[in-house]
This record gives sequence, structure tokens and C-alpha cells, in this order.
Amino acid sequence: MYSRKARVVIYSLIIVVFYLISFQFNDWFSITMPRHQLIQLPLMLLLGIIIAFTLPKLIIKELHWGISALIFIMASLVFWMLPLSIDFTIVSESFNRLMHVNMLICGVLLIATFRGIIFELKYIFMGMVSAMLASTGLSLSVFNILLCSSFDIEQQKETGLLLIIIGVSLFVANIVFFFRALSKKNIKDEQLAG
Repeated sequence: MYSRKARVVIYSLIIVVFYLISFQFNDWFSITMPRHQLIQLPLMLLLGIIIAFTLPKLIIKELHWGISALIFIMASLVFWMLPLSIDFTIVSESFNRLMHVNMLICGVLLIATFRGIIFELKYIFMGMVSAMLASTGLSLSVFNILLCSSFDIEQQKETGLLLIIIGVSLFVANIVFFFRALSKKNIKDEQLAG
């Protein structure tokens, strides 16, 4: 699917983008909570997803390994959303880069798992992620106490509101895509049966 030259170009761009996000502009991302949690973290996840797309043969076929990978991804997301973890990523650049590498790995594992796992588990997982994002956002928005000492209460509430919007939007999109996939699966089953 991808030629060797195309892979070299893509990987070179990924390395450059990783360097810019993690080193060159890390201070800019760390100034506000929305930038740190809603731009920097997802960008690293996206880079991992792009890497996985260049490796079409990378598939986790075994169900137990697929579920283990999804648990690892969910645990990673939850961990990096904890207030104490957020504070440590701001205080320590090394800890912050650990988050970047972890999200990169999660992006690769996500696509590798989604390629081989039954489609129902994909949507259950995405539903869990959307619920986690929305509930985290609700916690950040509702509490009038500062949960992350590295940022102020306004940034905390802004991040919370955006997380609620992202979580609800992801949940709605997940429901729509689930029923579309279910409809296509039923049509395919009918054609095979006929």
C-alpha cells in the first residue's frame, strides 16, 4: 500500500512533528490546561494512529490481546486525565514526554486492535471513552475547587466544558456509526445467506 519512499517521508514528518510538539512548543502547550489536555495529548495519539495506518499488516487478531490492548489504552487515558498526573506533566518535562510516548503507543495499538477485533467491541470501547471524557469534564466543571494546581479555576472549567462537548459528540457519533455498521453487517449476512 505504501512504498518505502512514502514511508520514509511520512516517518520523517512524524519525527519532525513529534519534535515540534514535544520539545520546541512544549512550553506553549503547557501554558493553559485546554492546550495541554485537548491539543497536545490528542496530537500524540493522532501521530500514533498515522504510524499504524502506514503498517497495514499490523493487526492484533487474538481476542485476549485485543482486549488487553484496549484496557491499556483506557488506563492510559484515565491516568493522564488525573489531576496529579496533569500537574506532574507540567512540573517535569521528562514525565510530560513519557505521556507523549505513551499516547503514541496507544494510537498504534488502537488501530492494530480495531483491525482485528469484533466490531461490537470497537463501539463498546468508544462508548466507554466518550463516557470517561464527559464524566471527567463534568467533574472539572462542577467542582469550585482547583483540582490541578498548575492551572487556574477558569482554565479548569473551560477544559471541563470542552471535554463534555467532546465526550457527548463522540458518544452521538459512536451511536450513529454503530447502527450504520450493524445495518451493513446485516445486509452482508443476508447476501451470504441468500
